[in-house]
Amino acid sequence: MKKLLLLLVLFLLILIESKLYSNPDDTIYIIHVSGMINEGVYSLVKRGIDKAIEDRARYIVLEIETFGGLVDSAVKIRDSLLDSPIPTIAYVKNRAWSAGALIAIACEKIAFTESGSMGAAEPRPMEEKNVSALRAEFSATAERRKRNPQIAEAMVDQSVEIKDLKPRGKLLTLTASQAKKYGYADFIVNNYTELWKALKIKEPRIVNEYLNWSERFSQITSDPTYSFLFLLGGLMLLFVELQIPGFGIPGILGITLIVLTFVGNYLAGLAGIEAILLFIGGIILLLIELHTPGFGIPGISGIIALFISIYLVLGGGINALRSIILASILMLGIIILFIRYLPESFVWKRIALKEATKTEAGYTVVTIDQNLIGKEGISVTLLRPSGIVEIDNRRYDCITEGEYIPSGSRVIVTKVIGNKIFVRKIS
Repeated sequence: MKKLLLLLVLFLLILIESKLYSNPDDTIYIIHVSGMINEGVYSLVKRGIDKAIEDRARYIVLEIETFGGLVDSAVKIRDSLLDSPIPTIAYVKNRAWSAGALIAIACEKIAFTESGSMGAAEPRPMEEKNVSALRAEFSATAERRKRNPQIAEAMVDQSVEIKDLKPRGKLLTLTASQAKKYGYADFIVNNYTELWKALKIKEPRIVNEYLNWSERFSQITSDPTYSFLFLLGGLMLLFVELQIPGFGIPGILGITLIVLTFVGNYLAGLAGIEAILLFIGGIILLLIELHTPGFGIPGISGIIALFISIYLVLGGGINALRSIILASILMLGIIILFIRYLPESFVWKRIALKEATKTEAGYTVVTIDQNLIGKEGISVTLLRPSGIVEIDNRRYDCITEGEYIPSGSRVIVTKVIGNKIFVRKIS
């Protein structure tokens, strides 16, 4: 009788302990991986895994919807998934391409929707060492998850040939049915209800993890396309600002776009502090150049510093050089159009003379006389290309025809259009 009571007490203790340490709700963490794969997405995945471990979740599901991104970030995500003590499931909603394919393969199980696809992971730039390294990474990950490594390699390397699946010279991208046939899909489901049913889970407690504001910000601003457009737009707005007396909206917007680009790339781990310091130094050197006659060492050094900083922000390599060359060509074309057409435009007439000019300071606001054409004067300020010129003991806001004219130079009025006086330097 005593033995029976002892066994009953022991059974009750075991039952109580199992209730205390079990997870009856079948907690599942869903980490939403979308957009460009970068350090922000790695931060999201790492945070989600840590929370799932702390919450003793049953599964971690990565909902993947991406065209790819940075290999370095994908590799770090892959390592975190392989090290996770909690089973991981990739849910390929529509596409897991490029870096997204590596993340999916790193999960213990893979679920596809019927419209899902995975692969197309050729690195950029497509150099032999990059292809070789990424091919090995895909192969090793597939082997770790007991999947055919040759199929993973074929997603990276065009030279890999697989009979009845992939010819030589093409990259492999698996459809849902192909993935199921070749062991790269454990389930084909079209929603989470079907996935829970396949996993034999009735009423899971779902915890969703999304990119926070800083991760989302870094993801957008570190995208090469957005970085390129933000930098180009920022530099063009600064150029416009330099043509207008004072400091106004174009300058504020230009600086804002540039700061957003650098901060976003810094948060994403793409740009170090050296890129930011080089850019600030380049701007300072160009400002010094603007207030000195001619074009010398400060200007050349400033341009070099700016180009190096932009090169670093765009990730370096041949793609960064191509982007810089394209940006330079676009900027040159826009500057030429700006100088040629803007002085006569309605926009210029609205923004060129926003600075207050007072009569007691020697300025005049009377209607400009066409008789000024051909008269000579002295530049009171640096004309870049706008500035102040003294003609017949009166001061006027004048514009050059594109050149910079140092203060104290002799100039001649070439034309008057509306309330704009155009001058050029007398040799």
